[in-house]
Amino acid sequence: MSPLTISHAPPDYECPFCAHAAGAEPEFTAWRDAHVFVRISKHWYSSNPGHALVIPLAHHENIYELPDDLAGHVLRMARRVAIAMRRSYPCDGVTVRQNNEPAGGQDVWHLHTHVIPRHTGDSLHRSRFGRADDAERSRYAAFLRERLASLDQAESPA
Repeated sequence: MSPLTISHAPPDYECPFCAHAAGAEPEFTAWRDAHVFVRISKHWYSSNPGHALVIPLAHHENIYELPDDLAGHVLRMARRVAIAMRRSYPCDGVTVRQNNEPAGGQDVWHLHTHVIPRHTGDSLHRSRFGRADDAERSRYAAFLRERLASLDQAESPA
């Protein structure tokens, strides 16, 4: 653990992202490789559906203890998700955000990066934030999975 890090996870913490990394709720996972996975968040702003999370498979509580090589994988995947969203979601842009510690807005004690579709004038932080419908989450996961796969095909040499 980095000398900057004070763990905020309670002693009996059962990390939900570690459970997802182990295969729980696969219907909400849009991508997985040897380092990270992408899930559609169970919470999103009402005006910004399809909010995705890029999560390392290995448990690291926050950015202070994230190894540099893994940080690169997380950022590369956040970029790919942003590109996939911008090219195929009905959105005007994206916000990429990563929160650390309670004062920074973190509430799950496993590092994750948010990729949020944005719309001109959406007033993101003034809109309702709540639990997303599971059928919609599954639909967005399938949609994003397809778009990420087509990015791979477009980027691979012929």
